[in-house]
Amino acid sequence: MTIIFLVSFLWIIPILVLAQESEQALSDSERILNLEKKIERLTYKIEDLEDRIGDVENEYDELTALNISGFFDVGVSNYKNKPNIFDIGFFELDIKHDYKNNFQVAAALVFDDDEGTYLGVGFINYSLYGKAIAPRGRLFFDDGLHIQIGKFDVPLGNDWKHVSPVDRLTVTPPLTTENLMEGVYNDTGMRLLFNYVAINASLYMTQGVEGTRSYGGNTVGIRLGLTPFSNPFSLTRQKFSNFELGVSYLYDTDRDGEESENIVAFDYESQTGPLIIRAEYYKRSKAIGVEQDGYHTMIGLDFEKMELFPVTMYCRYGSYNEKNNIASSTEESTAAIISSDEYLTRVTAGMNFNISNISYLKFEYQNYIHSSEGFTKSVYYSKELYYMQLVITF
Repeated sequence: MTIIFLVSFLWIIPILVLAQESEQALSDSERILNLEKKIERLTYKIEDLEDRIGDVENEYDELTALNISGFFDVGVSNYKNKPNIFDIGFFELDIKHDYKNNFQVAAALVFDDDEGTYLGVGFINYSLYGKAIAPRGRLFFDDGLHIQIGKFDVPLGNDWKHVSPVDRLTVTPPLTTENLMEGVYNDTGMRLLFNYVAINASLYMTQGVEGTRSYGGNTVGIRLGLTPFSNPFSLTRQKFSNFELGVSYLYDTDRDGEESENIVAFDYESQTGPLIIRAEYYKRSKAIGVEQDGYHTMIGLDFEKMELFPVTMYCRYGSYNEKNNIASSTEESTAAIISSDEYLTRVTAGMNFNISNISYLKFEYQNYIHSSEGFTKSVYYSKELYYMQLVITF
């Protein structure tokens, strides 16, 4: 009997083991199945959460698509020998709205006591690729290809990047802008903007640089910029290149399609650590017999880059020459050539205090080293000029 019991026990043990293993296997498969269902449910929840986040981001983009900023400035100077040395400068309101379909609308409204309220900049921008464009100042922050129609500051030389007192390190513009161009060239038309790695270009057609003189023609022009030290492989790309060479050409016609004038300009700009260097050269030739040329060089030292204090000191040297050979009459029989040469040489020095990147306090001194009689006999002429300017942004 004992032997029979042992044999029966040994025969039953494998059956019990197999049954236990089968039950355990079934339990593991059920667990895996349950786990897969939980993972599937979590996946659906994650996808739903991503959709909701996308909706919130779209709503946020729509709310933040309209960007409004601006500035105003107050100045003190003895410019033009004015009896009242205090002056309220410009109040500018910059508006920009970005659409999802690559369109952008930008404008700069300027409020001025002398000229009233006017549209400084206003254009429609379509980005074939790349990000939106700032209404004024530097255009090429990122790679892109853009088409614009409207009113804009024409890229000529490099001073057009510093139209507003916020972007301008100095108080006053250089002689190339002030005398030769009679202010930064701003006009209505269309332009194509291109920037890729180390090359940027601006091609434009406008109403005409001489439009205010009723010549009735149009202007076409181009500016090419080279930023050879741009690093396309950098993980922390700079906001703008610290070295740029530029060449500009402008051709203006009269109402008959004949050449009215042409302008050639070369410019250079760099910032290496605290050292800032900017330079321009212009040559402007008018068909009526006026030849103008001028240049300026500015050197600045940014102490904030040296982690000392938020002050930039600068010095600028500028020269302007004008040769006039104008006919005194339109009749060939009575016409006589009236010739005159005018010139200016000016040194400018000053400092710019950056107050928390919100406000800028500037002090500037100018001295006309050489000047022709055509300038000195003016009642507005002063050999030495002093400026103080406070700029506040919002």
